[in-house]
Amino acid sequence: MTLVRPFEPSVSDAQKITRLPNLQDTFSIRPTFIYSIASHRIDTRFDITPVPPVRVQPLTQTKLYHGYMKLGFGTLPNISADVAINTLRNREYAAGALFGFNHADGEVKLDNDEKVIGKYSDISGKLFGKRFFRNNSILFGELGASGQTAYNYGYDTNAVDVNGNPPNLVDDSDLRKSYFFADANIGIRSSHFRADRLNYNVQLDYKFARNKLNENVLNNLASETKDISERIYSENAFTFSAQLDNNMFGGNLKLDQFQRSIDFDSLRNNFALDLNPWFMLDNDSVQLKLGMRVAVYKEGDKDTQYAIFPSIEFQFTLLKDIFIPFLGIDGYMQPNSYRSIVNENPFITPGLAVPMSKTKLQIYAGLKGTITSKLGYYLRLDFINTDKEHFFVNDAEFSLHQNHFTVVTDDMNTFRFKGELYFNPVESIEFGLKANYFKYQLKRELHAWHKPDLTLDFLAKYNLNNKIIANLDVMHIGKRYARVRDFSVTDGIAYNPEQLKSVLSFNVGAEYRYTKTFSLFLKLNNIGSRYDRWNFYPTRRFNAMAGFTYSL
Repeated sequence: MTLVRPFEPSVSDAQKITRLPNLQDTFSIRPTFIYSIASHRIDTRFDITPVPPVRVQPLTQTKLYHGYMKLGFGTLPNISADVAINTLRNREYAAGALFGFNHADGEVKLDNDEKVIGKYSDISGKLFGKRFFRNNSILFGELGASGQTAYNYGYDTNAVDVNGNPPNLVDDSDLRKSYFFADANIGIRSSHFRADRLNYNVQLDYKFARNKLNENVLNNLASETKDISERIYSENAFTFSAQLDNNMFGGNLKLDQFQRSIDFDSLRNNFALDLNPWFMLDNDSVQLKLGMRVAVYKEGDKDTQYAIFPSIEFQFTLLKDIFIPFLGIDGYMQPNSYRSIVNENPFITPGLAVPMSKTKLQIYAGLKGTITSKLGYYLRLDFINTDKEHFFVNDAEFSLHQNHFTVVTDDMNTFRFKGELYFNPVESIEFGLKANYFKYQLKRELHAWHKPDLTLDFLAKYNLNNKIIANLDVMHIGKRYARVRDFSVTDGIAYNPEQLKSVLSFNVGAEYRYTKTFSLFLKLNNIGSRYDRWNFYPTRRFNAMAGFTYSL
């Protein structure tokens, strides 16, 4: 048997030469170059073309008008008017006049759903003038007067007399309380722009306050009407102040003198002197201000007293304009004029005289800066030790209705945190937020009456090409306490604390600027909120106001 298989072609391995040929040569050639550069001068010609001078444009100044008027009508019903008249730009003088009027009618609903009169009225006028001198000094002065009318409409709806019966309510006209104020000041100040020049400001102020009563108030203890309609309370307040500053050293001087009418039961003649010299070290990153306060004061028939307080502030920059820590220590006396107390609470007991408060020590520290050109912040923590801090409480001795307020004083430690944030993401939109948190430690009183533990304020503003402007304000007031008489106690007068409701209030406004001289506005106030600004004194509910402004 023969076996045959298919043909399989194959190539045999090649026989390779493993070593390459190599030639060793000991002869080498080094090339040599010889060259030279033949230089030739090339003449160049410059044609000079004169550059035209740059024209410096003057700074754009806002156009001023001789007068301004704002008139609004509200739903309370109420009316508000403001008028201003002034001179235009002048290198030698400036003068003008201001007038304001604000009046509201209507009623306010109390906790028992009873509607009581809630009128108020304010009227004011002021003349002012300035004289500019070539030595960078300015002579200025003002003269003004104002009137304020308020009604003590808020009362304790649970009040009873010694027989357990509700007290009789007085007539609306007897609740009316009128105040008259007058102002005058004259002074001279410098306006140097260079930091090494000595700047000064010397001023003399006069303030007059007068309250003529027109009410018959029940005398609780005697259970009979007490006629006090002839009593007039007036106060003359003089203030002299002077400031010197050349950016390295300076000082502040302030002298307050109060003279009150004989109808005031106490503290008829008071004065307070505050002297504050200081010295400052300042460079690009560190600023240190060293000073002290010397206070000399006298209240009523008491002896003259003296006090010295430190006044030191230190701040330094870690990152330019972004992260600036600061800290300081201070102390001062705070005089309380009759006018300042009325401005704080117009429903006070007639002839209320409030003693000076003494801030023995205030220590603070914080951070501030601008993270970007659109975002800025301010954070601060304070510890404040105060003697004779005043608190408003309902006056149960003056009237069973407790519709007047007196003050109690106490020594107090206050811990306060303050924060502010400003954000301007685009040119047309602005946001602002302010927050204050308080913690009080009192020596005798149970609470810091009518003082909140928290306040928040939020602001948003939109400006569309300076044609349409809209804003939103949100206000929050936290927990507060009021002192209320306990009528279940018949042997003497006893009090109980009562917590007031927290506040959340929204206000919206819009303005349409039809031209540069004429605009329309609308305001919506107290949206969805009703609260007691003072105990037994509820504010008005939602109200609106519309009006116009005109410049001529």
